[in-house]
Amino acid sequence: MIEKQMIRLMLNKKFYTQHKGILSPTVFAGDVSSLYETIQKAHEKYEDDIKVDELYSLHTAIFNPALTRAAKEKFSELVEDIKEIQEPSKEIAKDILKILSDRDLAQRIAVEATEIFNGKDANFTEITGMIEKHKTNIDEEKEPAITSNIDEVISLLDVTTKWKFNIPVLKENVGGIGGGNLMIAFARPETGKTAFWVSLCAGPEGFAEQGAKIHAFINEEPAIRTQIRAISAYTGMTREEILLEKNTAQNVWNEIKDNIKMFDTVDWSIEDIDAHCEKNKPDIIVIDQLDKINVSGTYARTDEKLRQIYTNVREIAKRRECAVIAISQASADAHNRNSISFDQMENSKTGKAAEADLIIGIGRNSNTDAENKIRTLCVSKNKINGYHGEPVCTIRRSISRYEV
Repeated sequence: MIEKQMIRLMLNKKFYTQHKGILSPTVFAGDVSSLYETIQKAHEKYEDDIKVDELYSLHTAIFNPALTRAAKEKFSELVEDIKEIQEPSKEIAKDILKILSDRDLAQRIAVEATEIFNGKDANFTEITGMIEKHKTNIDEEKEPAITSNIDEVISLLDVTTKWKFNIPVLKENVGGIGGGNLMIAFARPETGKTAFWVSLCAGPEGFAEQGAKIHAFINEEPAIRTQIRAISAYTGMTREEILLEKNTAQNVWNEIKDNIKMFDTVDWSIEDIDAHCEKNKPDIIVIDQLDKINVSGTYARTDEKLRQIYTNVREIAKRRECAVIAISQASADAHNRNSISFDQMENSKTGKAAEADLIIGIGRNSNTDAENKIRTLCVSKNKINGYHGEPVCTIRRSISRYEV
């Protein structure tokens, strides 16, 4: 009964937006879980509240057109049941939310505990991360109203873009990022995704030189290889030049080396990253690549898992007051294209774009770029200052720098 009551509540756009991070489809049983997934997809696609009369067509015609007649009849009965349910009061809704959230937490802890009992290496950080996130989500104490003083508002806006981009076309058009922001950069393989964030963080006048404390979590290549790229970006020396002039390179690198820490994180979970941020308090974190990070819980499909990963990392940005730069792949239809949009991110229908403040796709067309040095920075989502555009710059791959 309470699961169907929660489904009724989640039809409201505002209620869903406020509480979507608390409940995953695994909270619900059987067909109710599938119906909740339909509600998630509908809220991502449409702006308005969902009417209960729309549930059946949304589920059977728009999002699951291949359902059998028997399955459609079953869902018709479920929707009819939900139609008969009165929307609970605000106080009862809070109680229902807590009951379902507690149940979900207990299930996930039980799964993790069972795996440890059966021989899996104990990772209690993951369990404590679940509990910490649960306490944060359920806590009824909300932040006080923000200031209405104009000087303070302007000052706070400056803080939200504290770290300025060092690539001129981005600095001019977007400005920068700050605590609480989630930025996604994506591109096809071998286009220069890692070089892009390395250039922003370690290049001249980059985030590190501005004084930002940067922690990068690497699972795309050995972190030591990425570290060499960062040294090249700051010193302007190729790898070969660094080997020949190690002392010179070290002396220059010493100027910012304490501001950039890199970690091999092949077996890390999103909960591990959150615990790390709570302890070390970085200003900026980079996750290269976010889609490969582990997350607690059991998921029937990849899109469910990815939706949870991006929701969680968004919460890390806000809770730990750090900027997050997430690196992701572009799908095959972005191959050999200068202009790419966020719907061409790999697995883009998982809710990735919904969580981001800034999305930059890196486009490249080999037919018009025989020297492999022209890149189009496609800003297709921007909640920071609203700019959308496709400025062009160059990449110097030998020293991992994006320039004019």
